[in-house]
Formats: sequence, C-alpha cells, structure tokens
Amino acid sequence: MKIISRKAKKTNRRIPQSQPQVRHWGLSPRLLTLGGVVLLLAVAGYAIWLKLMDPNTLPLKQVQLEAPFNKVSKQLLYEVVSSRIDGGFFSLDVARVTTALNELPWVSHVDVRRIWPDTLHVTVNEQVALARWRDQALVNVNGELFYPVPETFPKHLVELNGPEDTVTLMAQQFHRFHETLQQGGLRMQRIHLSERRAWELELSNNTVIALGRDEVVQRLQRFVRFYPQLLAQTNAVRRVDMRYTNGFAVQWRG
Repeated sequence: MKIISRKAKKTNRRIPQSQPQVRHWGLSPRLLTLGGVVLLLAVAGYAIWLKLMDPNTLPLKQVQLEAPFNKVSKQLLYEVVSSRIDGGFFSLDVARVTTALNELPWVSHVDVRRIWPDTLHVTVNEQVALARWRDQALVNVNGELFYPVPETFPKHLVELNGPEDTVTLMAQQFHRFHETLQQGGLRMQRIHLSERRAWELELSNNTVIALGRDEVVQRLQRFVRFYPQLLAQTNAVRRVDMRYTNGFAVQWRG
C-alpha cells in the first residue's frame, strides 16, 4: 500500500489594513453668526434691564390717593407710601408698598398701580365695623376680626361675646337678629353665645332674651310679637326666657 503524502504549499496573503477615518468638526458660518447675534441680544437685554432697574430711571414724581379717609387720614397714607418709594417707575417694589398699607388696622385692602410715566395710584378700602368683639377687637362686615386702637372704636356698636372660633357665625346671626328686632323697633346692645352654643341677647333697654340653641330666629320673632303686650303692663322687664315650646317666662325687675 502506497502512502502518498503531499506537503502543503505555503501561501502568503496580504490583508489590507483599513485606514482610520478622520472627521473634521466645525460650526458653519451661519450658525456662528446666529450664536453671535443671540449673545449680543442677551448682553443688550441685560444692559437695558439694569438701566430700567436704576432708581434714577423714570423717577416717580406724584402719588394719587383714593380713599374714604374716614378712619385713615390722607397724611398717614401719604407718609406710608412715600417712605417706601425706593425706585423708579419700573424698579419700584409695589408689593412692599401694598404690604405696608395692608398692615394699617383700619385698612381692608388696597390696590397699588403705576400710571405712565411718573405716577403711583393708590386705592384704599377701609374696614367697616359691624360689631365689637368683647373689648379687644372689632368685627368687620365679612365676619373677620381686626385690631385697631381701642380709642378709635366707633361708639354704640353691638358687643359680640362667644368662643373664639364663632366670630363668623355670630356675625351671620347678627344680621338675622338685627332685621328681626327692627320689625318691632328694638335694638340690641349685646349678643352672647355660650360654650354650649346657646344664644342670649341684651336689648338697648337692658332687657335680656334667652333664645337657647334651636330655632333661635323663630323664637326671637315670637318675642317681637308679644313684647308690646309686656310693655303695656310695665316697662320693668328684666329677662324673657323664650326656650319654651308654647310660651315664655318673664322675670320682672324688682
């Protein structure tokens, strides 16, 4: 048996090497121009903003005050406003002026606005007192407490006296009680609400009306209907208890 062997021929093949690709990055002239314009506008805008925020640019020359001037004087308002004008037309801190005015106890709310080119217009709405809350504060027509100096409290206000969280409720009932008593030509001077939410009124002639907790307006209406009959007998009515279903109890002055 012949064994035939062949020697493999060596072949040398050259593998081509890939050349590295070099990319050239750059900005187009158009993009460079656009970027320059944007930068120029930003710098110019900032310079303009700095100029507008300069207090010496368009300084405010006059203040217009619009208010009732019943409880807050024109002089006081002018002093508060003028002492807080620390900038020009654009740089003025309007919120600072508004806050200072709203801190005045007799001020309800204000509106502060600029009028081109050098005027500040201020509208002031004063608080309207509905009643007195004990001897500590006043209650406005919205059932909110405000705290002016006691010496400025209006005279002959009805006194409200009750738990701290019942101011709004008592202000609402005030209107209902007032309307009902007006039908009989009567006027109240005090409303008391107990911790148990029982109502009691005191009239201007010192007569006390106990209304209890339920159906208080209906009970007061019943009192107004029968009160003239009581006065026909005597003016010495000290207290009337209207908490009874079919009647009332009267306590006379001794």
